[in-house]
Amino acid sequence: MSWLALADNHTHSLASFSYDQPLPRGTVMLETRVAPDSKPQTIVGLEMRGSTTCDLTVQAMPNGGIHFLLRHEEEIIHAALSHDAEDQANLLRISYSWDIPAQLGRLVIERPGTNKLYIRHIERALPLSPEAILALMQPSGLRHFCDDLVFIAVSDQVEPIGPMPGICPKTPVQTPEGMKPIGTLKRGDLVTTLNGDAIPILQVLRKTVPARGSFQPVRLRAPYFGLAQDIVLTPEARLVVGGSQVEYLFSAENVLVPVKHLTSAASATFEGDHNLVTYVQLLLPDHEPIIAGGTAVESLSIGRIRRKRDLIGATLLGEFDPHTLPEHSKTAFPVLKSYEAVTLAELRAA
Repeated sequence: MSWLALADNHTHSLASFSYDQPLPRGTVMLETRVAPDSKPQTIVGLEMRGSTTCDLTVQAMPNGGIHFLLRHEEEIIHAALSHDAEDQANLLRISYSWDIPAQLGRLVIERPGTNKLYIRHIERALPLSPEAILALMQPSGLRHFCDDLVFIAVSDQVEPIGPMPGICPKTPVQTPEGMKPIGTLKRGDLVTTLNGDAIPILQVLRKTVPARGSFQPVRLRAPYFGLAQDIVLTPEARLVVGGSQVEYLFSAENVLVPVKHLTSAASATFEGDHNLVTYVQLLLPDHEPIIAGGTAVESLSIGRIRRKRDLIGATLLGEFDPHTLPEHSKTAFPVLKSYEAVTLAELRAA
């Protein structure tokens, strides 16, 4: 089934699930903005007493770390995990996953839009009961959400971490045979890159995720950025933009424009009428940009993750033979900041 529940400070959605025992495996995922503070900040808290005893606390620590506590009946786990304290106002994705048959779990911090990932493995992990899921998702005096919480979601699977797809499956991409929906492509098919080369697809990644935070769909509107039609991407997807204006403003042939920086301009709008959304992305040999809807978009960048055998199994790439995966170097294109992206969008619209 995968995603069972989704909530934020204003709404909640629950799938109909029939578990009467603690989930044998699952994931609690949340995204939050954590501002610098001199004392611990509780991001999420839950305190249940009665037929079921459960405490859950996720705290942001002043040094940039996260403290996690979960009590299930008489058992309790504590876990602390540090991360880069720079840019604390940026979005954090925090997930706790458990696999009771394997008696294992993990606590993970990710910075969406970067390759930064921090992980701590937990032996003898504890589950989240169905009662706790209901109490956590529905407004009540049992739970606490901080104002900076973007969303919290629960899955009945150990959800993958690391590089994620970011393009709507219906998005047309350029191939030597013409435009085709990206969701119909498969390993071995050819796509046309920004340079006009026909490149074979190494793998196609697909994932359904909560339509919130760094996964909330963004509609890029035609004819901005050369689009022949609207396309839908994640906020963390990046356009590859070139031309004389780019060379004049940024002294570079091409720049990367994160989609999230365009939502304050007329060229892009958030879509808020989804609970879940499915994205697709292509893995290419050299991280070549592809043509989607008439504009250039990054393909999946995986860096040198294939060398990290202890990590790759926790990602969507874990189902593939590591020897078949490429190594991607850091992009040579500058990444625009928010104000730079808005300036470029306004010039393109003029």
